Amino acid sequence: MRNQRRLQLATVGLAAVLTATGCTAAGPADAGGTGGGGGGGGMSAPVPSTSTAPATLPPLSARPVPDRAPTVIPVRAFMALPEEMRFGQIRVGTQFDRAVPPLCGGEFAAGRMAAATAAVVSAYQLRDEPSEGSLWPGVVYQTIRTYNGSGSAAFMRGLRADLASCTSFTRAGVPFRVRTAALSGVGDEALTIDLIQPQTDLPGNPIGGDQINRIVVIRVGDTVTILWDAPYENSSSKPAVVADFARRAVDTIHVWRS
Repeated sequence: MRNQRRLQLATVGLAAVLTATGCTAAGPADAGGTGGGGGGGGMSAPVPSTSTAPATLPPLSARPVPDRAPTVIPVRAFMALPEEMRFGQIRVGTQFDRAVPPLCGGEFAAGRMAAATAAVVSAYQLRDEPSEGSLWPGVVYQTIRTYNGSGSAAFMRGLRADLASCTSFTRAGVPFRVRTAALSGVGDEALTIDLIQPQTDLPGNPIGGDQINRIVVIRVGDTVTILWDAPYENSSSKPAVVADFARRAVDTIHVWRS
């Protein structure tokens, strides 16, 4: 049975809105990591878990997204986990540089055309896991960023170009491989980024195999969302779970913008 460690969700302030106008540069928490654009200073504290999206989300909206990019990103813009997957608080405000993984450099930097950025973190449990004992919670971060003009498409082009030259790196002595693939049928365009490192036990001893954690980056009109299924107790992502998160995130953005 794995040792239980509860996620310590740091919170900043208490507000219904996660960010105000504009973006500011935010440096990485790790000196070897990414230069994150669009800091999330002054973002919200825990949002009550009773604030939910529909249990069964509607199909993707066919209604067009308005041309003007929002400069405020409300809590309701972020996906809410289904009730049975919640493990403690959901949609807790966090800083942008904690919500994306450091890669080779500044791949997730916002760029000049960004209008607003906000990020949250949620702990979750798997539906097919027991509710006590051996349960381990997963941790998913979500960033939402809005762009003026063609900024969102420009960000995606720049990200793909950066990732083409970022296939491996070493951080804190650990070698990482980066695997990128296009993701069809989600938003206007999307891609998956897998971070692959040697699998270890909790003390850090190699046990063979790979640990793989997935990021999904999706553009929905002038909005970009980044989902990071982060490692927790050396766990790997479950692709089907992350795919469900991606669909929910896109549906929720459509509802917000319509």
